[in-house]
Amino acid sequence: MSEHAYELRVARDVAKEIKKAPPGDRKALLKAMKALELNPRPPGHAKLKVRDLGEYRVRVRSYRIRYDVDDDAKVIFIQAVKHRGEAYRT
Repeated sequence: MSEHAYELRVARDVAKEIKKAPPGDRKALLKAMKALELNPRPPGHAKLKVRDLGEYRVRVRSYRIRYDVDDDAKVIFIQAVKHRGEAYRT
């Protein structure tokens, strides 16, 4: 069995947003994203009704990670990482 159950793909804007985060938050975000490879629906995840920026959301400190899961292809696509004050604005 492979080390990771799912492949993680990240939108271009996500890297910029993570770089803007304070170092402690940045480390927590990267750890949470890595954990999604093994469990794309961790405790505390939420299935979203609005699909403009992802089907699921996980909270990481003051940030939200929004992502889609393709179970057939075993791919997780991180669409957005936003501070909670901006996470749901369109």
